Amino acid sequence: MSSAMSSGGPAPHRRPARPLSRRSLLAGTAAAAAVTAFGLRDRASAAPATCELALENRSLPGTVHAYVTGHEQGTGRWVLLRPGGGVYRPESPSSTMTPLPVDCAIPLRPAGAGPVVLTLPQMYGARVYFVRDNKLDFFLNPGPALVEPAFATPSDRNYGRIWSFAEFTFNPQQLYANISYVDLVTALPIGLTLTGDATHTVAPLPAGAVQRIADELVAQAARDGQPWDKLVIRASNGSVLRVISPQNLMAPYFDRPDQMPFRSAFTGYIDRVWQKYRTTDLRIDLQGGRGVRTGRVNGDVLTFTGGHSFAKPTSRDVFTCNHGPFTNNPGDSDDRKALLARLAAGFNRTTLLTHPDQPNGPAPSDYYRDPSTNHWSRVVHANTPIGYAFPYDDVRPDGRPDVSGAAHDGNPRRFTLTVG
Repeated sequence: MSSAMSSGGPAPHRRPARPLSRRSLLAGTAAAAAVTAFGLRDRASAAPATCELALENRSLPGTVHAYVTGHEQGTGRWVLLRPGGGVYRPESPSSTMTPLPVDCAIPLRPAGAGPVVLTLPQMYGARVYFVRDNKLDFFLNPGPALVEPAFATPSDRNYGRIWSFAEFTFNPQQLYANISYVDLVTALPIGLTLTGDATHTVAPLPAGAVQRIADELVAQAARDGQPWDKLVIRASNGSVLRVISPQNLMAPYFDRPDQMPFRSAFTGYIDRVWQKYRTTDLRIDLQGGRGVRTGRVNGDVLTFTGGHSFAKPTSRDVFTCNHGPFTNNPGDSDDRKALLARLAAGFNRTTLLTHPDQPNGPAPSDYYRDPSTNHWSRVVHANTPIGYAFPYDDVRPDGRPDVSGAAHDGNPRRFTLTVG
């Protein structure tokens, strides 16, 4: 994901090159080591130049194709894996939205027939797409810039197709991959296994989870009047294709805040938090032995010991974790980044009113209990055991297991993705 974590989704008039959703790890510089809310993962020796990539249809009837896209390590150029092996490096076209001239669809074997195995070179800001009973349309803009499928834009040719993706970065330090629900959940469940110095497995979305998530969001809309039901994207026959996160519904209205969906979803909660910490200390543990910072609100600014301050956020800032006071600036100090992550997580989980010690005060059972919470995250987590549901979902109390849906290894030998 990009250093800005999330573009918030596509604009209504064009497809973005890549609406990535997690932080600097997956679309930072090619040499960047993996970064989480807990800091850098260091490795003394370099990762191998290549590893095996195994793509497998576990259970789906019909056809399944895969696409592998990313930025080439060392050059930064867009590359796609070819179905027969090797990479395709597109040239810059003369006009925008030029169809990709090479078919890079990788046909998977029938369900249960084993994986297709390719050689994966180092690349960053990368995705593996799967599409069922169809292919995907990719385009090129001058540069070249690869224009990838947009899941929240009805005019996109791929909008009505059943497709999904996983994200990864494979750089000189390690291969890092995740199953992210920051942007969407789909009717095409993906699992991954990364084998290297250890074996890391991330389970796919459970059977029936997408339908349950859709049903629960429709019910939540009826309870509070917020447009949770509008997050559900259906096929022409009424079946659920995917469910998108709130920031993707909000994004086309960022320049029209008075018309933006969910513009008031957190307003009352934010007001109550700001009022509480005018007279109460908010204590945020930076974790990893970095100490606790204490904050108080003065005027409309929350200021912590050490001098880091945050203006009063809006609902957009909370949902995206990357606007207003929560903007992720690469040049910010590590302390500020750690404060931002834990503050944004506390707002999304609505634990700030009940627990002045963050993130170690609340247990996961305390998350999402306020009526004004991020119901997208609440419902997603209620229906899947792991996976990011907002950009700082890897913030967790000390001693708690990591359920972010990420896997990383400094000596990757085989990276397996399954669908179905």
